[in-house]
Amino acid sequence: MHLGSTFYDETELRSLPFRHLGANVKIKRTAGLFFVENISIMDDARIDDFTIIVASREHVEIGCNVHIASQCYISGSDGFVMEDFSGLAPGVKIYTSSDDYTGEKMTNPTLPRHLIGGPAGKVVLRKHVIIGSNSVVLPKVTIEEGSSVGSLSLVNKSLPAWGVYAGIPVRRLRDRSQNILILEKELGASRA
Repeated sequence: MHLGSTFYDETELRSLPFRHLGANVKIKRTAGLFFVENISIMDDARIDDFTIIVASREHVEIGCNVHIASQCYISGSDGFVMEDFSGLAPGVKIYTSSDDYTGEKMTNPTLPRHLIGGPAGKVVLRKHVIIGSNSVVLPKVTIEEGSSVGSLSLVNKSLPAWGVYAGIPVRRLRDRSQNILILEKELGASRA
């Protein structure tokens, strides 16, 4: 027996005007994807319950074998890329734009764009990036291949490849194993 929401079936997903929709994409019915015409989702990606993805101005790209867990929020209006084999744990927040908290500009999206402002820019998560529960990623950040971010972290700067990071703000704790690259090759061989 299964309680809770189900996934959209392929016919339902194909009826929507996604920029691109790969094979075997799983999206829970309680997820909210806004401006799907700006969203590309590649093969074998999964988006879980109560996740919100907004792509009102720029393109949002979700790679192959990506998992976005429940209750994530992706403000992708200034561009967001999540490459293959990357993942977001429950409650992760990604912001490609933010309000100005200094008082120089007004705040909130109900106002004309010329009156509001703040940090804005694309966020990129490279292959094999994983971000732990309830972490926040701010605008203009690239997390390079293979890096991991621990739960409850604040990512306010770009992070080099193959590191384990955590904290508020994040700091590098140690190198991350690259064994997952061997496992990726095994997966590719098994699919061939």
